[in-house]
Amino acid sequence: MAETKTTATIEEYLEIIYMMTAEGKIVKGARLAEIIGVSRPTVTATLRRMTRDGLIKQDAKKQVELTKKGYTIADTLQRRHRIIERWLTDILQFDWAKSDAESHRLEHVFSDEVVDRLNEMMGRPETCPHGNPIPGNQRAGKQPAAFPLSQTAEGDRVRVARISEYAENVADLLTHLGERGLRPGEEFSVADISPLNRALTLYGNQKHFSISSQIADAVWVTKIH
Repeated sequence: MAETKTTATIEEYLEIIYMMTAEGKIVKGARLAEIIGVSRPTVTATLRRMTRDGLIKQDAKKQVELTKKGYTIADTLQRRHRIIERWLTDILQFDWAKSDAESHRLEHVFSDEVVDRLNEMMGRPETCPHGNPIPGNQRAGKQPAAFPLSQTAEGDRVRVARISEYAENVADLLTHLGERGLRPGEEFSVADISPLNRALTLYGNQKHFSISSQIADAVWVTKIH
């Protein structure tokens, strides 16, 4: 069987489906249209091509799932993306918001050899700057279960684990969170949750601020007991 040649568009879909699936999200065409910023008919046509090429499958409810072939490609892409992000932030001192956008461009240009050498040079980091695991670099050992900040309760003490990189307007989201110190490893207390819109008021690092439930849904945390 001839090797499937993937375009940058197809690779973007594969990576978003990969990241959503890793977080236990249900993947459907309407949600992909919102995240990518294209029309539903455009998404439908792209998913049809991906099904034809054996990259995804859809069930009777139109829920999208990666095939083994699609998962392998997406896993490789995410590994490249997250290694390059780490290099951009740690070595070239890029802002963590800009590193995401730059990495999306560079992951299609850098060869496997270059990415592997960058990985070894940096000591095989386990996560990208946003806390997401780099495939193939995880050490042995059980990690505490992470869950969205939006699911916390008033009075909880939490530690930021990672940030979802597939959310709409990722650069704006990362800039917003960075300005408030909501980065992996930082600890915060949930001081208040609005009964009207579930907005959270957080306290930590001598800061006191509120974030919307939508933003809180993109921040994954672990509970501190």
